[in-house]
Amino acid sequence: MSNLLIIFLVLAFFFMVNYFLTRDKKRLKRFREEWETGTFIRQNEATESISSYWLNKKNSKASYDGVDALTWNDLSMDKVFQNLNYTQTTVGSEYLFNQLREINPTLEQKEEDEQLYTLVASNQLLREKILLLLSGLGKRDYTNSTSFFYDTNSKKVRNATVYYILAFLPIASIVLLFFSLKWGLFCLLASFLINTIIYYRNKSMLEYDLLSVTYIASIINTGKRFSSVNQPEFNLYEDRFKENMKPLKKILFLSNISSLGNKGGGEFDVIFEYIRILFLLDFISYNKIVKTISDYQKQYREVWQLIGKLDAAIAVAFYRKSVGTYCTPKFVDKEELLFKNMAHPLINKPVTNTSALGKSTLVTGSNASGKSTYIKAIAINAILAQTINTVLAEMWIMKPSYIATSMAIQDNVLDGDSYFIAEIKSLKRIVRLIEEGKPCISFVDEILKGTNTVERIAASAAMMEWLSSNKGMNIIASHDIELTEIASPVYANYHFRESIENGEVRFDYTIHPGPSNTRNAIKLLEVLGYPQSITEKANALAENFVEKREWEEIIEQIADSNKLRLIEKNVTHQKN
Repeated sequence: MSNLLIIFLVLAFFFMVNYFLTRDKKRLKRFREEWETGTFIRQNEATESISSYWLNKKNSKASYDGVDALTWNDLSMDKVFQNLNYTQTTVGSEYLFNQLREINPTLEQKEEDEQLYTLVASNQLLREKILLLLSGLGKRDYTNSTSFFYDTNSKKVRNATVYYILAFLPIASIVLLFFSLKWGLFCLLASFLINTIIYYRNKSMLEYDLLSVTYIASIINTGKRFSSVNQPEFNLYEDRFKENMKPLKKILFLSNISSLGNKGGGEFDVIFEYIRILFLLDFISYNKIVKTISDYQKQYREVWQLIGKLDAAIAVAFYRKSVGTYCTPKFVDKEELLFKNMAHPLINKPVTNTSALGKSTLVTGSNASGKSTYIKAIAINAILAQTINTVLAEMWIMKPSYIATSMAIQDNVLDGDSYFIAEIKSLKRIVRLIEEGKPCISFVDEILKGTNTVERIAASAAMMEWLSSNKGMNIIASHDIELTEIASPVYANYHFRESIENGEVRFDYTIHPGPSNTRNAIKLLEVLGYPQSITEKANALAENFVEKREWEEIIEQIADSNKLRLIEKNVTHQKN
């Protein structure tokens, strides 16, 4: 019998060793293939989960002027984040998401991140060791592990003393058995019944926090493993892990107690389950873990952020490798934005553009010519420059600034806001930043297009004048060619153009100096086969306005035409 047990244990040992060795080999193979191809299969993660660190951090501050929700949505930054998100852990996803939203121009640019990006990109052995440790932690939605950075009191078990007393009753009952079998058994059964009711009644109340604590224990365990990486170039991080892990190690022991019977599949799981119920171990160990985190909140935050920093750094290094052409930005105090062969991060095979932009810029051009894409590309790259020190261009120079946009405006039926009200509220955010004296680069697409022509031109011109005379840079895209005359010479004028070839409108998507002097809206009607009477009338009216710069005569022409058609219709009706 003993020989069979020894054989069984030896086989089990070799099976476990083979499993872990094979698992790591498979992961390494996948990592190497991903780095060779520059592609990876993205894991589905809930937006509410990956944004929890940023929200917790934002809500803990009196004011926050990072990348706000409107700017984030205007620039489709969720898609940018997804393209970047080569993270292996939930910690890494949350850290990277927060990194992209957290712009603070008043802080000095740190070199530590760039050194880490370079290190993990160049040192394959270290990178793969880090990736293996991170993949062991993995991803799990809605752990909200950063909520423990700010508030642990609300997470503690209420009336914890009662749980300790109830947990002591079974022990007292066992001692009582030696003095009175009858009363000892009665007390043991009674304590088991009471504790079972308490356990199942209250477990659901703590289920969400128990999930968080379980993942936190895995984070601590990963931190422990990072403290023994033993790579010369990793010594700085290894020492930081070691220092912060010292008071947190007992969380691992407490977590093992609370997870007895939760692993599934074992013959003794039922027994362990009864032990946990009888002594209320889940509640007691959970409370001890929360208390430990509360006592050593700074150390826990440091371990969490170190893991997130490493995971996000590998994601940035991977992104740089996958995009091919990129540069690190140069930051200056002058209000200017210079770039060479800049690309839009969300477009495959994009047309690149080179510009030297000053304080105030107006971009005009026809429909679909590339104005919006151009200013969005600048805004996204300005965010990437200040968050992950990476720009999709051959050269990039800018002043550190907040980025604020007013682009994809929508009316809000629930709040009762019309399109125009939503638009002016969006612009007010930009005004607030500038009035507070904060460095800002604002991007406005089709300024004040939600109102009539006269007021739109007048209000747009006034808004543009205010922006140009106050602190910060502004880049505005508009269809309104009139603004090029009104805003000159304060605003530098640039435009996008098109050409008509073989009955088709073609765009080069390249920025050109000077204001736009072409229109393509009517030409598009012709290309799409609209009735000739419509296009001829439209061209005649437009040419008349360009020549005389007034609409009165044009309105009279249209009114006369409408009266004539009405008379003809009445005559026809009378004849019938």
